[in-house]
Amino acid sequence: MSTYYKHKQSESIEIPYSFCCEHCLKESGKLAATIEATAELNSNFKNLNEKKQMKLDEMTHENLVREVKRAHTNATEKQIYSLAFKDDCPYCHKPQSWAISGAKKDVYSWPFALVIVGIIVGIGGYLYMEENKLMMAAIFAGVFFALAAGVFAYKMILFSRKKQQVSNSLQNNLPTIEWSAVQHLLDEA
Repeated sequence: MSTYYKHKQSESIEIPYSFCCEHCLKESGKLAATIEATAELNSNFKNLNEKKQMKLDEMTHENLVREVKRAHTNATEKQIYSLAFKDDCPYCHKPQSWAISGAKKDVYSWPFALVIVGIIVGIGGYLYMEENKLMMAAIFAGVFFALAAGVFAYKMILFSRKKQQVSNSLQNNLPTIEWSAVQHLLDEA
């Protein structure tokens, strides 16, 4: 039986931004959104040779470029801001309306993942159990479905609360993001 090692690497970059609070109308000052990407490479060796390390570095960098481009495209074309751009005002600690679209996308991510895991675990339970296959598969899947429903309800409550706070804002502003700080990544093919 051979052993393999997982080699993980992360790379991140900060994107400066600021916003005028929609509630207290104060400028947030310079803030930084951290976009992070990871890559993983499996190897039979505990330490990577130079060629494999270069490949891992390249994969990590490509993933970071992809994440920065996705954040840029979503923000500039769709006005959907990544959750890396924190919207809590440093003074009154209230959320901003421009972050609602990113928060709405976040509502569905974990519940969807839990439903998929529930289906996989249910099928696995059915295939590998000796007795009461159907009942065990239903129990396994049911636990994950219930967990997904609970997470969905919790996320919806948080989203609704945030949406209600935003509806009381005095005006709607967009953040000022300094994309020039990551222009070298946006220019990469």
